[in-house]
Amino acid sequence: MTHDTKDDVLDEVPAAIAEDITPRDLMAFAKSILVVVAVLFALGGASEFFKPNSGVFEACKTILPPIATLVIGFYFGRSN
Repeated sequence: MTHDTKDDVLDEVPAAIAEDITPRDLMAFAKSILVVVAVLFALGGASEFFKPNSGVFEACKTILPPIATLVIGFYFGRSN
């Protein structure tokens, strides 16, 4: 069994390099973010249905869109 030395670890190439990310990868990422936001909105709506005036859906409306905008804007806002 061999152990990696500090030099061996530093010489490894990272798994995802910025040049390897294609527009298709960005669209898949955006799709996954939007699906997660939609699922969280649906869960918030369901919680409002089962327990009215709980405030969960209002929190979802306030918190989730800025997070999705921040994440997607970070990845799509880069200039080449």
